[in-house]
Amino acid sequence: MKPRHLKVVATVIGALSLAGVALAAGPAMTANPKPAADQRASLVLLDDERHLVLQEMRNFLAVLQTITDALPREDMKEIARAARTMGSGAANEIPPVTVAKLPEEFKTLAGGVHTSFDLIALDAESLGDPRHTLSQVAEMLQKCNACHGIYQVKVGKEARTKSRKLN
Repeated sequence: MKPRHLKVVATVIGALSLAGVALAAGPAMTANPKPAADQRASLVLLDDERHLVLQEMRNFLAVLQTITDALPREDMKEIARAARTMGSGAANEIPPVTVAKLPEEFKTLAGGVHTSFDLIALDAESLGDPRHTLSQVAEMLQKCNACHGIYQVKVGKEARTKSRKLN
């Protein structure tokens, strides 16, 4: 990779990292800090269903970490390989009974992330352009942030009772 490209990639990754830290930290504190009530919609699932949904999100993060690690090295084969693991084929790992409990907007956002991984894999192989891949990752992270800003995953009281009876 040319030194100029390394500098651009490093700058963009650094900016994304700082933006992520700022978003995670939340708004600046005021003189009278009052924690705001969580206004996100609750996805109420059984404990094992919640685990599956959260595991998929952790898998998204693991693949994004692999991609961002491969970008400065311009290892487009590794990017394609990693992205493909969370593409549309991975969407079928959540059982249909669980998927049926999820709102359409959530399924649309999650499906968009899987499709984004498919596109990253295809473009990494065909275009071989790390800057293009980085812009695709930034676009995908917008979907992740939107979803996490809208939803929270909880285990409902009745869901916990059903889960205990099954065990």
